[in-house]
Amino acid sequence: MTGAKKQSTMSNLRESYKTRATDMLMGESRVMFRWRSSLWKLIWKELVAYTVTFLLISMVYRLALSDIQRKSMNAIILWFREKSTGLPLTFLLGFYVSLVVRRWWEQYCKLPWPDSIAIFLRGLVTGGQGDQARMVRRTIVRYCLLSYILCIRRLSVRLRKRFPTMRELVRTGILRADEALRIGEEDSDAMYESNWWMPLKWATEIMGKAQKEELIKSPPGYAGIMGKLSHFRSSLGDVATYGHIPVPLVYTQVVTLAVYVYFAVSLVGEQWTMDEEVDLYYPIFMTVKFLFYFGWLRVAETLYNPFGEDDDDF
Repeated sequence: MTGAKKQSTMSNLRESYKTRATDMLMGESRVMFRWRSSLWKLIWKELVAYTVTFLLISMVYRLALSDIQRKSMNAIILWFREKSTGLPLTFLLGFYVSLVVRRWWEQYCKLPWPDSIAIFLRGLVTGGQGDQARMVRRTIVRYCLLSYILCIRRLSVRLRKRFPTMRELVRTGILRADEALRIGEEDSDAMYESNWWMPLKWATEIMGKAQKEELIKSPPGYAGIMGKLSHFRSSLGDVATYGHIPVPLVYTQVVTLAVYVYFAVSLVGEQWTMDEEVDLYYPIFMTVKFLFYFGWLRVAETLYNPFGEDDDDF
């Protein structure tokens, strides 16, 4: 009986291992063949255009040139191939992409959430009579959401389409008409010409008034709520700073120019010459390099503005 149990246990372990291995393989295949947010979606047009251009040059080299011209072309191919190997493309792209990805993730981490403020308000703003405490809580949360929208809509394409004007905010009920007049139109893209912080200032004034009216009976609790409002405002300021101070344009231009020049040179340098032992028409390894390097560059371009309309934006 003991031997039968051990054999059954070993059989179950083998089946479990096979199942996990199959799931891993299927999971990898599902990841590789996805279209949304995929490498194929980002660069398929460039890859097709690059491959067609490469094949056209190869046809001209093989069919349209004379023997003398073909010898000169062989020398040019070998010279281009030699000169293109010294470009530090991996270093430039790796450092640039790591910088962009770090900025992308830091912006997401700095986005504030009004949930903690709402929880503090629900637990501490409980005094007064009737609906007075509830109206204070609702007004403060509304002002937090209003500041959030006014700040992020300057960076986010989707949010700007959802709330193109202040009238749209008034129509949805998150902003009153008299408050819209005090804030202004918010049409300027300048960094310091927005009044997105003003609703948070109103929220602090309401909190001070609520404490005087004994809607908040705990002084440490009042200090905690004020700290949460201050943190909410500083987090929005950090996100806005990321949007107004991007990666230096010169660095982006250097990386982009390096990638395009490298692959432009490779159109000639990676051609198979007719004097080599192996003569292939299709650029197999050049296609792999194109997928890696151009995919890397497209990742950086996609994550450069995390508030756009790409698949991975938020």
